[in-house]
Amino acid sequence: MKSYYKTIDDIIKEDKASGGKDACPLNISVIPNYMGINLCSVDAISWQEQEDGQLTNLTIHFIPGTDKREE
Repeated sequence: MKSYYKTIDDIIKEDKASGGKDACPLNISVIPNYMGINLCSVDAISWQEQEDGQLTNLTIHFIPGTDKREE
């Protein structure tokens, strides 16, 4: 099983360079367009694939926010 971890910046750079063999399996436009989450709040995406290419899991890593009540 192969594990991958890519920051949003890395994914955007790879998309502009036409992707690649280890490209992110999730089109990042799904995050803001279908989930309603601003990409500024996302740090990275990680996923695992089996040797035959089947996706076993995908995780979106968020940037922790600050609690406005503590300020």
